[in-house]
Amino acid sequence: MGGDDKTTMVERIMTPPPLQTTNESTAVSDVSKQMNESGKGSVVVVDQNNRPIGIVTERDIVRKVVALDRDPKKITASEIMSKPLISVGPEAYIYDAALIMTKYRIRRLPIVRDNTLLGMVTATDLAKRMYEENKKDPTLAAMSRFALIEQA
Repeated sequence: MGGDDKTTMVERIMTPPPLQTTNESTAVSDVSKQMNESGKGSVVVVDQNNRPIGIVTERDIVRKVVALDRDPKKITASEIMSKPLISVGPEAYIYDAALIMTKYRIRRLPIVRDNTLLGMVTATDLAKRMYEENKKDPTLAAMSRFALIEQA
C-alpha cells in the first residue's frame, strides 16, 4: 500500500459500492434481516432522492429497539437512525478520518460527495491499514514474538 496516513486519501482503503442502503420508512425488522443477509453491521439510510441522511447500526437496534422492548416491525429506520450523518469526502486523509471516528466514537464513516454515497471506512479498515503499514517494523515484530514466547 505505502504512503503516510496524513497524505493518503480514504478512498484508498474504503469499501466501494455496492453498499447496504435502505429508505427512511423501512421497518427495523427488515433492516435487521438485510444486515444479517449481507453480513454487514450497518445500513445507510437514504431519502427519496437517494441522498444519505443517516445510518442504522447493530448498536442502534440493540439500544433503541431490543433493550426497550419495542416492536421492530412497527419501528422505522428513520426513528432509530443516527443523524445527522457524519461523513467525509473521498479526498479526506486516512488520519483525519481516524480522528473524526475517534472524536464521535463511531466505527463506520460513510464517504460522501455531492450527496452521493461513494464508500465506507470502518474501524476494521483502519486496523488493517495499521497492520499492513507496520508489520515490517522490527520493533513491533519483536514485540509480537515476545508476546508469543510469554504465552508458551
